[in-house]
Amino acid sequence: MQTDCSPYSTVVWVTVAGVRNSRLSWTYTLTEDIPGSPNDRTMHDSSMPTEKRCHSYPELCVWLYTYGCPPPPPDYFAPTHEEIEDGVESILRRVIRSNS
Repeated sequence: MQTDCSPYSTVVWVTVAGVRNSRLSWTYTLTEDIPGSPNDRTMHDSSMPTEKRCHSYPELCVWLYTYGCPPPPPDYFAPTHEEIEDGVESILRRVIRSNS
């Protein structure tokens, strides 16, 4: 199931890289659009950096709160059994912004 996002996205996409390694080495990149989509861009609001990469889950949580997103539990960002079997290097997860 795919959801189209409005120009003022209520979603933050988190790409988790290095999922074949220990969780301590994962990196998280936050974007407003699905990476690879025609609208692919990193966060562009003037109050946000042009790209936000986090090097730990606690750092990710801080930035998600900053962008109006209650952080999901750490296991939300873990690869599924299917993703592990497919040998993926990174995964994509969406986080919903809370209504302001």
